[in-house]
This record gives sequence, C-alpha cells and structure tokens, in this order.
Amino acid sequence: MIITEIQQYIEKNQLKKGDRLPSVAQLTKMLNVSRSSLREALRFMEAVGTIEVINGKGIYVKDDCDSLRIEAKIELENEKQLLLQISEVRRALEGKAVELAVARATKEEIYLMENHLMEALRLKDLGLDSSKEDWAFHKTIYQASHNPVLQSVLESVSDTFNKLWSKPFGIEKIFEDTYPFHLSLLEAIKQRDAERALKEFNKIIDSVENTISNI
Repeated sequence: MIITEIQQYIEKNQLKKGDRLPSVAQLTKMLNVSRSSLREALRFMEAVGTIEVINGKGIYVKDDCDSLRIEAKIELENEKQLLLQISEVRRALEGKAVELAVARATKEEIYLMENHLMEALRLKDLGLDSSKEDWAFHKTIYQASHNPVLQSVLESVSDTFNKLWSKPFGIEKIFEDTYPFHLSLLEAIKQRDAERALKEFNKIIDSVENTISNI
C-alpha cells in the first residue's frame, strides 16, 4: 500500500529521474505510516530500481515508476516466499517419511519407487515433462512410511505441492538438477541406510531452495 501511495505521488507530481521525493519524516506524516514500514517499502523500491536513497541527501526518483514492473516483482517475491515456506514443510514431513520408509518399505514399494524414478529420467532425457512421475516417486515414499496420519497430511497438501512444484515461475524443468540426488536417495532406501537416505533427501531440498532463492 505504501509503495502504491509513493507511485501515485510520483505520477501526480510528474516527478522524473533525478527529482527529489519528500524526506522520510515527511512521507511518514503524509502517508500516516510507521517509519519502519516506510523504510521497508523504500528498500523494496530501491531494489526494484525505481528510487535511490542517498544517505544525508534524500530520496530520488531513479527510473520511471513502472507499476507493472513493481507489481510483477512483488508477485515474484510472494511466490518465492510461498515456495520456500512450502519447502520447509516438505523438508519436515518428507524427511520423516524417508526415515520411516527406510525401515518399513516393502520390496514392492521399493520396486515402485524405482519404476517411477526411471520413467521420470526417461522422460527428462526425451525433453518431456517428468514432474508427474517425479511426484509419484515421492508419494510412494510417503506410502512406504506406513503411517496413515502422515499420508493423510500429504493428501491435504498434495494439490498445492503439485501446482507449485510442477512449473514454478512458469519455468519448465526447473528442478531437473536434483535427479542425481533422487538416485542416491533411492539407493540408500534400498540399502536400508536411514542416515544416508536423509542426507540425500536434504540435498534435494537444499538444491530446490537454492534454485528458488536465485530466481
């Protein structure tokens, strides 16, 4: 809201690049907001490149205040934050599922995991969408935990997981560099090595979070 108010002020007063905005104290009073909220908005606008804050001198218009560009940046930052929050939840839920699956997975379930992963890799190599098979691989890990409560929690968030992870930011094949860790995770489950399995799973999540943060 503060960003919108500042945009409108710039447009109303026809400020151009290099023109000076009111001081922080003046903006705080004009917009009837706290100094901390105003500074947060100014930091965001400076990061986007629409204003420049020069210590001891003031706040200046740096570029045309393109509302669409700012809104797009806000949407991107919101999506990144949501994906990272979901990743935190996934790390906790699936991390526990991995530990349980190592001890409880049947031979049939391990065979199913391998089939889904091999099909995902085949599709990837063909340049096709592998996200459904990838998700089926992870879903089988939940099933192999043999914990109905954990599986129920998964079902309640699966739609959100699928929607956001299949093509985040409109980018296809964004997480394909995690497949080597999928293979080592599967191998650890086969060997009933809980410590290694959790380590490899965390490498998947680390890679995903790093990719998201760098977009």
